[in-house]
Amino acid sequence: MKWLVVLDPIEGLIARTDTSISLINKARQDNIEVDTATIDKLFFETHAAVLATDADGQEKEKILAHYDLILMRKEPPYDLAFHYATQLLSLSGTWVINSPTALREFNEKLIALPFRQHMPPTLVSSDTDLLKDFVARHGTCVVKILDSFQGKSVRRIESAEDGLIREYTQDGNMPIMIQQFNERVYEGDKRVIMVGDRFLGAAMRRPKKGFHGNFANSDALKTVLTPREKEIVDEVGPWLVKHDIHFIGLDLIGEQLTEINITCPTGIVQISELDGKDLAREIVDYFVELASKKTKRLS
Repeated sequence: MKWLVVLDPIEGLIARTDTSISLINKARQDNIEVDTATIDKLFFETHAAVLATDADGQEKEKILAHYDLILMRKEPPYDLAFHYATQLLSLSGTWVINSPTALREFNEKLIALPFRQHMPPTLVSSDTDLLKDFVARHGTCVVKILDSFQGKSVRRIESAEDGLIREYTQDGNMPIMIQQFNERVYEGDKRVIMVGDRFLGAAMRRPKKGFHGNFANSDALKTVLTPREKEIVDEVGPWLVKHDIHFIGLDLIGEQLTEINITCPTGIVQISELDGKDLAREIVDYFVELASKKTKRLS
């Protein structure tokens, strides 16, 4: 079996904790031929192709249809370069995780809106009056730029007159997300890893300071799902599989869904260490199983 992993430059990743590197190493242990490439190495002339680097560090031109599976693991932000890369991957003739169509169609913040019954009170708008009225009604809130990531744009606002709304909406010209602030964020932001509709594990990311819970600036703590959180997982999983989304990171705060990460979910190394499990093993096995089924259907 031959895989291609499209990701950020490997030299910039932290090998000990990086999810992509963990998956690559586990797949190679199974004698899967894994090549890697950054998005600038994708191209099309007569076929969708790539300048891929193999396990020995040799770069060679290969047709994307040469692979049994392509993992799209380029980290956000979703920009035009990312967008065009998904279009080239759509021309590959190879199964891609996660689906390039889904990556184009679903923003990682907006994708949660079909499950608004599980979310904190939320508004998406560029209208500054609507946004200010939301703050006036719901009190302390957080605002988020839709194409940001790792909590970099998540800011707390206390007042409906806060100039942050005008700044984030670019004077009312760009939609943003605003949500009622959940005080339980100080207990932690729970990252849930799923493959398809299968729950694999979770970690509570408790901020070392402030309220931004991510693996970079938080303590990763062992946790379990509450009955309410299991309900969310059971509802979201089948919907994601229906849209050919098979590798997922849900973010939960105080038993409320805040985001669905489909671009580059992380955390499998930390969760494996906390739970004494091997999530990379489970994920690789799942991908092999699905890729084999896809190949049989096409043959």
